[in-house]
Amino acid sequence: MENKTPLILKKAIVRQFPMVEAEQLERIAREAAFAPKNRMIEIDENRRLNVEDLRFVVANGMEKAPLDERNFLYATSIENLNSETSSVEEFFRWLSETTTILKHMNDGYVTEDDAKERQSFLDFTDQREGELMVCLGLYQSCRSPQAEERAKFIRYKLQKLREMRTSIKFLTKEGSDVMSTRSEYDVAIPYYKYFKNLQKLPFGYDVPYEERQKLGIDHSADRDMASDYDFYAKLVNDILDEMAKNEEKTARIKEEKAYHQQKSDKTTEFYGR
Repeated sequence: MENKTPLILKKAIVRQFPMVEAEQLERIAREAAFAPKNRMIEIDENRRLNVEDLRFVVANGMEKAPLDERNFLYATSIENLNSETSSVEEFFRWLSETTTILKHMNDGYVTEDDAKERQSFLDFTDQREGELMVCLGLYQSCRSPQAEERAKFIRYKLQKLREMRTSIKFLTKEGSDVMSTRSEYDVAIPYYKYFKNLQKLPFGYDVPYEERQKLGIDHSADRDMASDYDFYAKLVNDILDEMAKNEEKTARIKEEKAYHQQKSDKTTEFYGR
């Protein structure tokens, strides 16, 4: 998200709040444009407004730039980022990699290549989950039937990604040059079969809930996987908070530089007399 907002919005804010300082205007305009419902916006030291109230105040007939289309394009771009051919094929590639890792890490001797394969998958999926959560939030923000369908698609994909990662983390050892035991192999078999069965099903289909519960890896009940969880609101709040924090830091650095420059100028003036 760029640190720029429409000039028309800034002008509308200045008309309503003429005393706002220039350095605060960019922040207020940005939050008015992007902040989710119920976020409180600081106008100055004495005034804070709910973002919905702020938008109402500055509207004055000004049409808010539509974000839905842009957010849908952003989400699609993120979704296809590492998909190679398609988002569905990426999902089945994960399943294939998961069964391979479970097999290699539990078939006796764990080689260095086996360990690297495991760690590479865990590192990648940690990063990919973050990307897909952003993707999910952007789809949720669009509020269109097409976006809702994509959000449902991504939610299922994320649930299964978490199941794969959970299984690998708890059913395989870290490191190489170690032996897996027969009991570890026996414990891993039901999980291996579970992911093998998922590979045979069309995308979006699942094995019975009871079977997933028995394995102890079900993530469908995760709070942020619920259809009513507004990840977009959390995402935008986090971004806006981080940007505001960076601006405060920049302002402090400028003040310190100005203070030291002023001291330097006074010293120079004193010795120049």
